[in-house]
Amino acid sequence: MLTAGYLLTLVVLALEIPLALNVDRRATSEFQSGVLGNAALAAAQVSDLVAAGRRGAALTSGRGSLHRIIARSAETTGARVIVIDRRGRVLTDSTGTADLGAPYATSQRPELSVALSGGRVDVRSRFSDSLGQELQLVTVPVVDNGAVVGAVRVSEPLGQLRDRIHRSWLGLGIVGTAVVLTGLVLAWILATSLVRPVQRLRDAAVSLGRGNLAARADARGPKEVATLARSFNTTADALSANLTAQQEFLANASHQLRTPLTGIKLRLEAIREEGGPASLRAAKAEEELQRLEDLVEDLLKLATASSVEAGGTSIDLADAARQAVPRWEEVAASAGKRLSLAVNGPCVVHADEADLANILDNLVENAIRYSEPSATVTIAAKTTSDGSRYLSVSDTGPGIPPEERGRVFERFYRGRTGHSAGPGSGLGLAIVAHLAGRWRGEVRAKDEGGTRIEVTFPPPPTVS
Repeated sequence: MLTAGYLLTLVVLALEIPLALNVDRRATSEFQSGVLGNAALAAAQVSDLVAAGRRGAALTSGRGSLHRIIARSAETTGARVIVIDRRGRVLTDSTGTADLGAPYATSQRPELSVALSGGRVDVRSRFSDSLGQELQLVTVPVVDNGAVVGAVRVSEPLGQLRDRIHRSWLGLGIVGTAVVLTGLVLAWILATSLVRPVQRLRDAAVSLGRGNLAARADARGPKEVATLARSFNTTADALSANLTAQQEFLANASHQLRTPLTGIKLRLEAIREEGGPASLRAAKAEEELQRLEDLVEDLLKLATASSVEAGGTSIDLADAARQAVPRWEEVAASAGKRLSLAVNGPCVVHADEADLANILDNLVENAIRYSEPSATVTIAAKTTSDGSRYLSVSDTGPGIPPEERGRVFERFYRGRTGHSAGPGSGLGLAIVAHLAGRWRGEVRAKDEGGTRIEVTFPPPPTVS
């Protein structure tokens, strides 16, 4: 529509600007021709009377006739008409402003000198201070037997002419605007018919990206869009089938792995309870089995976090942080650690409550595990000045070396601090990164007198 409006405006301007200039030139030319004709007619009518005065005849007897002729001409045209003799003195003035017999062909009125001395018609415009507008001046010499015996000057204000020209321009502008608006309406109708199928395809892609595996595009519309919609639907069908199969595999794997692990654990507990040398080995085996169970659980969590799921609603990070404290207070106390909460008013994001709880659980568990005895673990939620929301869990432990901060979110990477703190799967922060990314969040590791893991979320979308 912007392109159509731009092109239509250029076309209309290219047509109407020359037309407007032509209207101006034509109106001005017709006006000048009319004034010139009136002046020439008046000069012809009064030539005998002006010539009689030049030959010495008493003009008094003919002055009344001269006044009547000029008065009729002025009344017909609406202009001011002045007649002067050969010496530039006023013979008559249709408005009665100029004094009869007074010199009038002065240097301020050069058009009169042109007519008297050169015998030429003079056409010019000049601004009148008394009227406050431009005047069209036409001066015609009065000739008798080839000799210039005087001059007639007709002056008419240009205000009415300019008003007529401006009204014509306004009409052209209205027509041009109507053409542009009509073109924009037609362009809008055409653009809507072309864009609507693309918008439906976009909506389907957004819905699928948010986890609605049943979202499909409408394959109607232009041939290219319809082909793209069918390709999208084929991809969506394959993706839905793969994710469904993955979810079924996860459910089956969870059940199939947990059953034998539970059986092994029960047998090891029985051997350990029997005592003797075998009980020590059984206890060691139980520790490794627990580690294997934790690894299986984390792998299932990571697979679930990596999958696309529907859902999401407005969640207050401050509430999620408050709910995490009682879940981990006892665990922290048993490890000689202390939990602290720092929230700053509402901090609403668009996410899933279970995902946020999982993020906090992994971060708090890591902080308790890797921080030093008597350390303080702080759970914080805050809204920044740019509108972003973040969750953070910090501790007063040894921190993460700078060279390892970019890798701690990789799967199975634990680093020097992780290995020195005992067994672990190395999947906790990878799960946090996947869960945060599902809701367009970003995870960063910082060193502020210990370890600080910060998860930043964008503001929730506005509902219009």
